[in-house]
Amino acid sequence: MSKLLLLANEFPYGSWEPYIETESDYYGDFEKVWICSLQLRDEHRKTKRNLKVDAEIIPIRYISRIQYFIESILTLLDSKLYKELAKLIKQKRLKCTTLVDLFVFLSRAHHEARVIDQAFKNTDKSNLVFYSYRFEYQPYVAILLKKKWNIDARIVCRAHGYDLYEERHRANYIPMRETILEAVNIVYPCSMAGVKYLQDRFPQYKEKVEVRFLGSKNHGLGLMPQRSEVFRIVSCSRVTKIKRVKRIVDGLALIKDIKIEWTHYGDGPLFDELKSYAALKLKNNINYIFKGDIRNSDLLDEYGKIPYDIFINVSTSEGIPVSIMEALSFGIPCIATDVGGTREILEDRTYSRLLHSCFSDEDLSETIREYCIMESKKYTSQRIAAREYWNTKFNADKNYLKFIEELR
Repeated sequence: MSKLLLLANEFPYGSWEPYIETESDYYGDFEKVWICSLQLRDEHRKTKRNLKVDAEIIPIRYISRIQYFIESILTLLDSKLYKELAKLIKQKRLKCTTLVDLFVFLSRAHHEARVIDQAFKNTDKSNLVFYSYRFEYQPYVAILLKKKWNIDARIVCRAHGYDLYEERHRANYIPMRETILEAVNIVYPCSMAGVKYLQDRFPQYKEKVEVRFLGSKNHGLGLMPQRSEVFRIVSCSRVTKIKRVKRIVDGLALIKDIKIEWTHYGDGPLFDELKSYAALKLKNNINYIFKGDIRNSDLLDEYGKIPYDIFINVSTSEGIPVSIMEALSFGIPCIATDVGGTREILEDRTYSRLLHSCFSDEDLSETIREYCIMESKKYTSQRIAAREYWNTKFNADKNYLKFIEELR
């Protein structure tokens, strides 16, 4: 039987990568599972999620910048470094920012590979599958380990948003792309938009790139809203510049004649700024609730108990948002921006509305208003269509069982 070595960012500690929590329930068919929690911060180590799968956790602490700098000196022995430098020079992209990003990339990969290697002393590594949940530096950790252990192991990667789109990084650069694509067996972007992005940039590795959708579990239909009382809006994301949650405030501020309750789940570096902004701009007809950080299981419990009318996502960039999949699974129609792979979830107006990525405040407010005044029969049909589409394309039981079989 196959054994699985998963490279994750902090999971199962803290609250990052909540979607691995769903996927990990399907790892039970592996003979042995190791989960490497990379870049683990001390504050996140205090919280550890319960897993249904029997897995050995290998925590790898996020070390100081000075330590990473020392580690970067050791990467001078890596022959792939010089291949990447030659490529940057040829492309006229070698500058301070790309050089720093390259050494950060390599120092992290080499440090974490050494820690994992120590944890695997005297461990049987036969029939091992490396699975990187991200497509940034993490697959390079697997490449280093495979070489050091001299084993015939497959390396499989997922790719999402920040780890896929170079434009979301300073200098539009993610190091070692071609080196990783050459070494891994396959990369699975979570959207067709991601597949096209990689295949267009690296056509020589076109056959190594295929879509594999994420998914969410079946928790049943949510409660049908009593739309004559209050119109309930829900959003769920980190509060960051890319997620631009403040734009929801701007759209709601234009609605003064409808009683609305807006609940946002998630925190982030701009969370306090969001709360102040909402207090300043929203009038008495808009009741807002900021839940902050929440466990994914608790979030889904709330979706089942609270009759939300619509879900909103106004990001500037996405991979393919699982937050939208989860809303659809409860039959909640969605409004979102047409970015990344979002169109692949919200391709049909029978249960959604897509906004232009550069939408105006008026665009958002009018789309919200459309749902507020939608007649009940049409709204009910949208909830049914949302649920049915989720079940067809994003049901975790279907998507993850197939994916895990491919891993094995």
